[in-house]
Amino acid sequence: KTSQQLRSDLDKERQDLVKTAEELGQSIIDKLDKGVGKTYENQRRLEVEAKTLERKVVDFAKEINQWTTLYSQFNDALKELGDVKNWAQGIEADLNDINLSLTKVVSESQKRSNSTRSTGEEKNKPAKSS
Repeated sequence: KTSQQLRSDLDKERQDLVKTAEELGQSIIDKLDKGVGKTYENQRRLEVEAKTLERKVVDFAKEINQWTTLYSQFNDALKELGDVKNWAQGIEADLNDINLSLTKVVSESQKRSNSTRSTGEEKNKPAKSS
């Protein structure tokens, strides 16, 4: 082969090499673009899911606050019922003491009244002669 043919073959090989390198570069870029595109799509999906989850967490926190408030109100109501029960038991004990005292007073009054009657009857009886 002549030097011109060798040069021509060399140029052709060089052009083929450049073309192959460009195709390889383009292929790598395409694969990278696909990967980047897929990554971007996944990132967007994750952001949407994160926002949805954040909204659900906020809603759940509000619901927990509502339940906590209801529980607190219920607990306070139970405490008040316990206070009313204790108050009623105290009043009942006081009324029992008053009832016992009044019963004693009435009993003592009846004893005195009976005692006075029996002494008064003896005074009104005529004296017996012996």
